[in-house]
Amino acid sequence: MVARAPKLFVGVGNVLAGDDGVGVRAAEIMMGLPLTPDVDVYEAGTALLELAAVLELRERVVVVDAIDAGAEPGQIFRLRPEQIRSQEGLPLSLHQLGLLHALDETHLRGRAPGEVVLLAVQVGNLSGGMKLSPAVKASLLRLLEAAVDELDLGLDLRDCLPVSPASREPALNR
Repeated sequence: MVARAPKLFVGVGNVLAGDDGVGVRAAEIMMGLPLTPDVDVYEAGTALLELAAVLELRERVVVVDAIDAGAEPGQIFRLRPEQIRSQEGLPLSLHQLGLLHALDETHLRGRAPGEVVLLAVQVGNLSGGMKLSPAVKASLLRLLEAAVDELDLGLDLRDCLPVSPASREPALNR
């Protein structure tokens, strides 16, 4: 059996649906960071059927997805699976159903991950296209910093990402 990294970053979403692709865009950026071997990055997209196998036996998992909670676009929420389950009515994101089913499957197999955190970004535009709205794009650095903190990676993203000469801030061209 292949040894797997104890920490996992999962990006979820549809890049063809505007802000819904924020999780995948975040995963693409994470893949370019100087990560240690104890971290894996998985770009799930919308194909969540095989997610259970990817989640199995991880110590810490951070999932990034888009939600519509009726908040200000770009606002970031930190949620636990039990918070998602306890919601009245429909989930804030259709992807959350796939995530919850994958977690249930790992529990049934006795191979559940240790800690799972969902970092969810309030969408501003779902009308299509491959670009993030300005508000969601502006939240990307904070989102990635939150993920790096959750995974205890000890990275300063300002040292790892290319810098825009105009703003002297990390350039996140997504």
